[in-house]
Amino acid sequence: MPTTFSDLPLDILHLITAHLDVPTFLSLTSTCHSLSSPTLSQSSAFWLSAVHATFRVPNQPVVSHDGLRWKKLYKRLLTQTRPYTWGSNSKGQLGHSFLSSDEIHAIPPAERMRRARRARQVSWPETMETEGGIIADLQAGGWSTTYLTSKGHLYTAGVIDGQRIWGNPPRPQAASARPEKLRFPPGWTGLAERGDRETAVGQFSAGRAHVLGLSDAGRIWSWWDAARAGVMVKLLGIDLNERGHANGTPLVKRVVAGWNKSAALVKGKGIVVWEPVDNSDEQEDTALVLESAVVPQTGYERGSVSGPRRVDGTSPDEEIGEVLDFVVLEHCIIFNTHHGRVFASWIGDGSLTMGELLEIHPHVDEDGIPPSKDEEGKIAEADYVTDVQGTFRSFALFLKSGEVLNGTQDLVNDWKQDIRSRTVTQFTRVPALQNTGVIKLAFGDYHFLALHKDGYITSYGTESQACGSLGLGGNRDPEGRLRGIRYAGLAGDGKLVPHAYTTGRRVWFEPEKRQWIKFLASGGTNPEEARERIRMCSETVVQAEVSEWIEQEGNSWEEKYACPPAEEDVKAGNASMASFRTAQETSDDSLSPYFALSVTAAGWHSGALVLVNGPVADRIRSNCIINEPLPFAEPESQAQATPTQQEQGILSHIYTNILWFLGLTPPGPVQYGHPDDPIFANPRIRFPPHRPDPTRQMPPREYGHPPPALPDAQEENVWDPNDDPHRQTPPPPQPGAAPVPGPTNRPGPIVGHGPARRIQESREEAQARARAQQAADARRYEVPRQEQGQGQPVVERPRRAFADPVNHGAAPDKESRWIWAYDPFPRLRLSDGREMPGEVDFAEWRKGRPEWDLAGGDWGN
Repeated sequence: MPTTFSDLPLDILHLITAHLDVPTFLSLTSTCHSLSSPTLSQSSAFWLSAVHATFRVPNQPVVSHDGLRWKKLYKRLLTQTRPYTWGSNSKGQLGHSFLSSDEIHAIPPAERMRRARRARQVSWPETMETEGGIIADLQAGGWSTTYLTSKGHLYTAGVIDGQRIWGNPPRPQAASARPEKLRFPPGWTGLAERGDRETAVGQFSAGRAHVLGLSDAGRIWSWWDAARAGVMVKLLGIDLNERGHANGTPLVKRVVAGWNKSAALVKGKGIVVWEPVDNSDEQEDTALVLESAVVPQTGYERGSVSGPRRVDGTSPDEEIGEVLDFVVLEHCIIFNTHHGRVFASWIGDGSLTMGELLEIHPHVDEDGIPPSKDEEGKIAEADYVTDVQGTFRSFALFLKSGEVLNGTQDLVNDWKQDIRSRTVTQFTRVPALQNTGVIKLAFGDYHFLALHKDGYITSYGTESQACGSLGLGGNRDPEGRLRGIRYAGLAGDGKLVPHAYTTGRRVWFEPEKRQWIKFLASGGTNPEEARERIRMCSETVVQAEVSEWIEQEGNSWEEKYACPPAEEDVKAGNASMASFRTAQETSDDSLSPYFALSVTAAGWHSGALVLVNGPVADRIRSNCIINEPLPFAEPESQAQATPTQQEQGILSHIYTNILWFLGLTPPGPVQYGHPDDPIFANPRIRFPPHRPDPTRQMPPREYGHPPPALPDAQEENVWDPNDDPHRQTPPPPQPGAAPVPGPTNRPGPIVGHGPARRIQESREEAQARARAQQAADARRYEVPRQEQGQGQPVVERPRRAFADPVNHGAAPDKESRWIWAYDPFPRLRLSDGREMPGEVDFAEWRKGRPEWDLAGGDWGN
């Protein structure tokens, strides 16, 4: 029987399909049933190679064997890639919407200042302004955000080096919120525009103050200023191409820009380290690095027979293993090998030298001894490291068992000084990262984010000065507190509550979730009823459990709103609290509407590359909107908005000073009234007398006690603009009335002109505002009638007439409302046995209350 093509072994088929393009591969796998099997049609080797070749997406070792994932990503990368950034925007590094100088000057000064303040820190993910086509990779630097397009071009927003002062006269680099394309020297510009292999970047790395790019031809390019051309890097004594010329095969496998060092993994040499270079003269296109260092025993490659060998045929480098990946921290380099082992090499102080290798063991016993290997000399799965990631001073180990361990370079330094310290200083084990599919960790100065294989991101750590680097909302507002952030200190640093490290806090990309959080932070449908529960959230335990309940509800967004709410739920006003909706996602690739492809962080800002399924996201958003308007408070019923308490105090202080300057009131400390009083909340004012008379000054009213009795006839000319307008008091003297002498026989007020008239007009305005507020309060609740079934009584449900439902997250516009507009602020039974007060039913946990794991680290500090 002749052998057919489909009878070939799977290994042979993989070798053949490696030379096919995507359309040809799809045609081949659809010809017959045997070739359409998942083992071939979802080949991880083919789809991983296709994604890398077409979109230049960096490899993710943890999921490199998931062929179905890479196939789905290939389809969606064509049209759905969007970069998001959040956090500090001091140098424009977030790359958000920018305005031209003409547009900026057209904005009123007050609004211009508000926009400027708002732009400096962004606490929710916002889309980054981009150009250049499909984005393949996104990385954050110290003061910049750089992305790589599928055509091999690099763009940077912000400023690459935010501390360097140079030029004549000396000046810092110019920051730009508009992404700028990184340029090549004049002689290479034409090649760059044509996408030549010499300048088309296939892999890049953003350090704290410089960017490294590796071209398809194996050339290393370096930039330190987005406004200046880059420079090609050559290392003295190290060939970057075979036979030392441009036609040879590239020898550089990977480049990494660290905190203050540059490094590259070079075939046959190992990890090479050098100081970052710059190009002060744009006429030069090449920088020759005279001094570099090689990390010991990192040049081994499987299948290679080069290098010294022992009598038994083994080599010292082979025992270390082939370097798979490495990170460049501030003072050391850490790498992992194909044996599942991890090593560190300390960078010399004051000189470019590399120290001896120190093996890092994920686990040690109570005596500091690592676990022994099996009979074949292999490491157990619980200690086998598959990847190492990190920046600045932090790093993480990814174990084959699914465990993720966090460490710092100080930990490595302790072990280097005294190996016995391993029993005291060990790795940090964050509960939310263990066996939850974490494939990447990104570290900033004081925060870090985790990318999970299911496409979501979780945040941990501290956001300095409430800059928003966690991406959980807030800016010291109640929204951030409901996500589990506690703000403390003069700078307002935001730290996650310790309980948040048990399950994590996800970064939400759906815009409607921000409105939902705003609605809950406003007190829900009845803020007065929820007042005591909101006050309880100042306690750490209560805040942690409320934020966890909100986290579970927000993470079940697709489950809740994949289908439109049932009509009976809408009529009953409890659509968002209905039972789970388990309708299957109609998207053919089953990925979520917002699927994070990568995550990055540096300094005080963060970013992510997200695949956005627009139709699915729009459908879920539309399912959150009910075409039923909410009752609005009539704007004409309010003569003027009631000032805030702070404004009352300021105006009162100014007004009292004016009266004192005119000699109409005695000097002395200002006693402010109750915050519910009209705008002029200053002490009672007696006039005219032209000189102070403390004996005739009436004491301020004490709230909570009955008002004082009306004055005698001799006091009828004494007038108080702070009298309660709801209380019937004698009107002030009319113009032309004869003055009635008081106890001091001084004349009464001269009314009808001057300050006295202005004070009388002020009192009338205060009374008008009070009446307008009273009318608005009377309409705070309206009772619409709902038609019930035949024979059933009419049920009336009070509905609050929001002063501004759109601003409080209850409605997207005046013609509709959000599905949660009648939901209360959650009322929970707490883990310590207490019950939150209130009149609403207790909220149920969607996935059960977690068992808090607070012993894994000092999360609160």
